[in-house]
Order: sequence, then structure tokens, then C-alpha cells
Amino acid sequence: MQSTLLGPTNISLEDLNLFKRAVPVLLLAFFWCWETWRPFFGQPRGRLPHAARNVAIALTNTVVLALLFGTVTGMVAGWTATNQYGLLNFLDLGWPLRLGLSLVLLDGWMYVWHRANHAVPLLWRFHRMHHSDPRMDVTTATRFHLGEHLGASVLRLGLVPLLGFDLWSIVAYDTLVLAGTQFHHADISIGRWDQWLRWLIVTPSMHKVHHSDWRPETDSNFSTVFSWWDRFAGTFRIRIDPRTIRFGLGEFADPSWQLWWGLWKTPFGSPQAEPGATSLEQAASTAERDDKVESAICHHR
Repeated sequence: MQSTLLGPTNISLEDLNLFKRAVPVLLLAFFWCWETWRPFFGQPRGRLPHAARNVAIALTNTVVLALLFGTVTGMVAGWTATNQYGLLNFLDLGWPLRLGLSLVLLDGWMYVWHRANHAVPLLWRFHRMHHSDPRMDVTTATRFHLGEHLGASVLRLGLVPLLGFDLWSIVAYDTLVLAGTQFHHADISIGRWDQWLRWLIVTPSMHKVHHSDWRPETDSNFSTVFSWWDRFAGTFRIRIDPRTIRFGLGEFADPSWQLWWGLWKTPFGSPQAEPGATSLEQAASTAERDDKVESAICHHR
């Protein structure tokens, strides 16, 4: 099954898996160079240690997930194909339509999963490790807690026979996710192209809003690859000037939470919000930001 060709393409599953492994490495290097050459927010101190911690988390996750789900996912997809289970097998579409619909369905599921990670307190405990990053660059795209990955992987195993995903489509979508997330997490700007591209895909300016420390913005822009899910669901937001966004989570402002063990302990801690503005100052700041955001939404929709 690993070398079987799918449809009219001459790309084998083995080649696609190799491409999937190469994509994050090549794009990480590419966007790192772009950030170095023309950073949007500038190059803060400690950039290399910050990147090293995030990438180390990603390498650990990659090894564990490959051991636990690499073979299992292939077995479930093969069993699904053999028995012709799932919506896609029932529809019996041609290869291009099947692949396109698979990518859309997988991305729709990712929107639901991502939104659930913000709405369900237990899931948010794991997902907040990603949002606690006080700076946002391409390595932030690799910063996810293993517990979140495990939950996503287990649930997706159930979706394979339900919707009839084949292994080729799963690997193709995973490759697309790796490319997309590194692109929209990178500390870059694509200028005027951003306002046009974000009608179709998630862009850097759109995703920067999602990493805002202000909860109404944190709970917006949940899309992973295709941006239309947020527009359909009414969760799309944009900030006129992304440079005014502050990243991270206030309760994880202490530097110890950004160290190796601090990152892994994020789901299990109960830190206090950092001391700062009074409640009146916070309310005034929130009202001011709300006005800016609402005007931005009206302007860009």
C-alpha cells in the first residue's frame, strides 16, 4: 500500500511521505531567513533560545506520534478502503474530486477541533501552551503540547472510517497544514497581498489576531488552512494595525513558564494573572480595543 499510486498522479505515497518530512525543515529555514531579513516585529533578544525550545518540543512530539500513530493510521485507512466504509467511499467520486473534498472535510474538522480547544476548559489547558508564547515567529507553529496532539490523533482515527479518508489524502492534508501554519505564524508581512489572500487562506495578519492576549481576539480566527470557516461561522476578526497586538497569556508571563519544563507543565499549572492595570484601566483599555477591532471588521469585510 505504501507504494500504490492514487488516481492519475504519478506521485507515490512513499514520495509524499518523504515530501511531508522535508516540508517543515525547508520551510522553517526559509521563513527563518525571511524573518531575519525583513521581520515584521523586529528581532528580540533571546531569539535562538526561544526557537530551540519550540523546535525541541516539536521534535519530541514528532517521535512520539510517529511511534504511536504512524502504523495505526495506515492500518485504519487500509481497513476503511478494503471495506469501503465512509462518506467518500459511498459517493464514489473520481480522484480529483475525492482529494479536494477530503482536504475540505479535514480542514473543516480542524476548525471544529481548534474551536473546541478554546471552548472546553480541559482542552484549553493543553492548547494554551501554544498561546502562551510571548513572541510569535515561525517556530511558534511547532509549539504544541503532546497532550493536544494525542487527543487530535485519536479523534481523527475515528473520522477515517466515518468519512472514508484514504491515507494519501491524510498525508496530503498534513503536508498542507505544515506549510500553512509555518506561513501564517512567521514574523513576516506580505503587504497588500494579505487582504486578498485571506479570503481564501489563513494569512499572517489574520493569524496574528488569534494570538492576541485579548480574549475576544484569541477566540477568533480558528481556521487552519482555508479561511472561509471563520467567515461562515462569524468568528473572523482583523486588526487594522497588527503591530498593536500583544502576544501571549498574562498568567504565563513569568519567564519560568517559557523554559522546557515550564512548557510541559502548562496544562497542569494554575498561575495567577500578572499584576498590572487596575480594573478601571483594564476596562478602558478593553473598550478602546473593542472599538478598534469593530471598526477594522467593518472596514475589511
